[in-house]
Amino acid sequence: MTRALLAALVCLAACDDKSTATVEAAAPTTTVTATASAKPKPKVEMPPRPIPKPRTTVGSGDTEETQLKAIAYMQAMVQPHDGDPILDDAWVKTFATQLEPINKNLDKGAPAQKAKLNKVELVGSGRQINLLMASGCEEQIPARAAQAASATLTTLHDHGVLVIRCNDARVQCLQSTRDQDDILCTTAPRH
Repeated sequence: MTRALLAALVCLAACDDKSTATVEAAAPTTTVTATASAKPKPKVEMPPRPIPKPRTTVGSGDTEETQLKAIAYMQAMVQPHDGDPILDDAWVKTFATQLEPINKNLDKGAPAQKAKLNKVELVGSGRQINLLMASGCEEQIPARAAQAASATLTTLHDHGVLVIRCNDARVQCLQSTRDQDDILCTTAPRH
């Protein structure tokens, strides 16, 4: 994996909405759709998915092009689209607090590692919820954590959360709340 690509993956794992890192391909495209009875409305579209579903993981063995597409796709997942709900700041902060003990229970790391590395973070003012763990991040963990906190992915989206993400020492997995079948993981160790 090239150094620039590794740096971009680490930034995706660590950068928030104030980051100066950019990936040109990450910008969602805008098209205009029209109906017979309404004015055209802009519709934001996601960039192409780097790998076909149901495959979920892009690793260092994939081509550089696929890895760059994964970075762009993951950045676009957390960008608000036309029609996404406004962020419910109070609800998201309360929900993040509820996730803290759940995240510790899902973390498979040693107790000393969990005490040091395990936490829940809000990124992009809460559009993305990060479940940081010592070990145990897998594609189903973000949805399982939400469910353990008595919330569906639809509920998260209704409150303005667009992505719930886990990240451990070897992998990160992003679960979209817009499309519950949209999970994308990369081999990207935590910083």
